[in-house]
Amino acid sequence: MQKVILNGREMDFVEGGYQYIFMKPYEKHQHRNIKRDNGELILQLYDNGVQIRTLVTPEEAATIINRDIAIDYVNHKVYILEPESKVTENEDGTVTIEE
Repeated sequence: MQKVILNGREMDFVEGGYQYIFMKPYEKHQHRNIKRDNGELILQLYDNGVQIRTLVTPEEAATIINRDIAIDYVNHKVYILEPESKVTENEDGTVTIEE
């Protein structure tokens, strides 16, 4: 089983992964995969200023997003927050976002 790390937090592996929800919409983005012998680096750059970098190796998938995030563990969603976003983490593993 591969270890999954998102912005420094270890998470459970979820088949199909988590869906990114952008609090500030984007129109254009660039996506680039760089393959190496020991793994793959995936770069995603968005015109709303969000940058997502993921390094995938046989042992782990480590992602860094240049924003604060909120994770809804129940619905498998990662909210990419803006500075004005207010988050409430609910006891059931979901989150409530206010802009």
